[in-house]
Amino acid sequence: MLKTAWRGSRYLELWPEHKILGAIFPEIRVKYVMRWGRRLIPPFIVFIILWNYVQGGGLKGVSFIYTQTSNWPLAALSILFLLGIMFHGYYWAGRRSQLKLGGTLKQYYQDLCARLSRPARSEPDLYELAQTLKEGMKKLGPSILDGL
Repeated sequence: MLKTAWRGSRYLELWPEHKILGAIFPEIRVKYVMRWGRRLIPPFIVFIILWNYVQGGGLKGVSFIYTQTSNWPLAALSILFLLGIMFHGYYWAGRRSQLKLGGTLKQYYQDLCARLSRPARSEPDLYELAQTLKEGMKKLGPSILDGL
């Protein structure tokens, strides 16, 4: 599972951002959400820890939200939930990157590899397509997406 999530992280970093790709593939939307998650979840985790510390009596806080003086199990569960959201996004991307191309996408991949003068794999997956798209956009420009 961790290997798949790691592959998903690399896959989302590799996936090129363009309007045409955003209309066809959900990766750009997931990439956007994961980018915001990396920015917002750490402050939420710090807030959960500090809030639980203050509500549990630290800094002479008054316990008016929780019925118990210390609720660290709930804080730990909340933190694990937030981390699980991020893990799930990367795991989803890792699983998606392993999907084999079929039909028109496979044909488009093979044509793009021919235009880039690089060998095409016989059974490409979405990770291979992302690598080829990124290379193609660098060398040939965004006009390569018109064939999609």
